[in-house]
Amino acid sequence: MTKFTGGCQCGAIRFEASGDPLFAGHCSCRDCQMASGTGHSTIAAFPESALKVAGVTTKYTSAGGSGQPVTRQFCAICGSRLFSSGQSGAGMVMVSAAALDDPSQVTPQAAIFQRSAQPWDHANPALPKFDTTPPGLPPSH
Repeated sequence: MTKFTGGCQCGAIRFEASGDPLFAGHCSCRDCQMASGTGHSTIAAFPESALKVAGVTTKYTSAGGSGQPVTRQFCAICGSRLFSSGQSGAGMVMVSAAALDDPSQVTPQAAIFQRSAQPWDHANPALPKFDTTPPGLPPSH
């Protein structure tokens, strides 16, 4: 079984996700842009039951690109963005690839929320692109 490990920048929070991601992609919703400080965030979706977290995260809920509430979890000490989950994507958690010890483990399958993409942030032309989320994926972002 594949294991993904990671944590925040200061080390106060560590996590492990077991198994292959249900989905991985680049998200260009405005919330991801603001959280990442750039044009998109790279995320990997796992069942909530596959994620084990050591440490206490701080949570913030706002409207995601889907218009539905999304809860973002981050480290209160260093501010590292770690996870997100949406009301409509119950049972699934999006792990920020930037928080992984080895971000190269994530292979994006698509570029999502391209309706919000910045003209200067060019997604890999080989990736399928979606205005919101791909068919079959809950709009949790």
